Amino acid sequence: MIGFGKYTKKAEHVSITSLSDNRLVQINSQEDGFFDAVINFKSTNSDINAFIEAISEVKAAKLEPFYKPIYDPSEDGNIITYQKGKKPAVGYSYNWWVETASKMSAVDGRHWHLATEYQYYAFLVWLINQLVKGGKSVDVAIKMVVLDSKELGHYYDSENSTEGEDFEDTGSRCVCGVYDLANTYKILSCSNKEAGGFWFGGGGYNYYGCSYPLAFLCRCTSVVYDGSNSVGLLVL
Repeated sequence: MIGFGKYTKKAEHVSITSLSDNRLVQINSQEDGFFDAVINFKSTNSDINAFIEAISEVKAAKLEPFYKPIYDPSEDGNIITYQKGKKPAVGYSYNWWVETASKMSAVDGRHWHLATEYQYYAFLVWLINQLVKGGKSVDVAIKMVVLDSKELGHYYDSENSTEGEDFEDTGSRCVCGVYDLANTYKILSCSNKEAGGFWFGGGGYNYYGCSYPLAFLCRCTSVVYDGSNSVGLLVL
């Protein structure tokens, strides 16, 4: 007879099969006032102003609501899963993530795919809004996302950091109900497919939070590049 201990352990490996799964958070940029805190913010900092300009472009794109896992992806055998306490699924190329996402089971009619840079930035606006709801000023929240993210994720100079030694397990450093905001770079697809290539977003455990904050984006043209410090940011 299967004991409850074994049943519970097995249940932790169940794939996400419903949009109501508590491992998903909805990002709905069509909500009234979603962009207001960022768009209306005034700054003399060039990086912040570039971020605000990019967010204006995201707003104009009128994204459909989407769902993002609260953890980085990990592996259970040959299956991508979202579990706490696992090694993040690093070491795969953009092409591998595109192919892998295409083979994952749909969830309530929605298909997995790599987030675009627009969706990633919409998520960052959502995060800023959550930080403000939690008591941060808009000024502080934007600076934490755009200028120095060491308090939001796992960087070399973050509190209780492993100081560049290794990745933290998935489900680390909860911020506003989401995890793994740095630790690994996020592989993103391009909203402009004709441009080719893909994006790396955010930062990794072996760099400083001010060098590669969450809002950092880097364009890469090698779609077969082995992303040793990166995971695909899959969304529904």
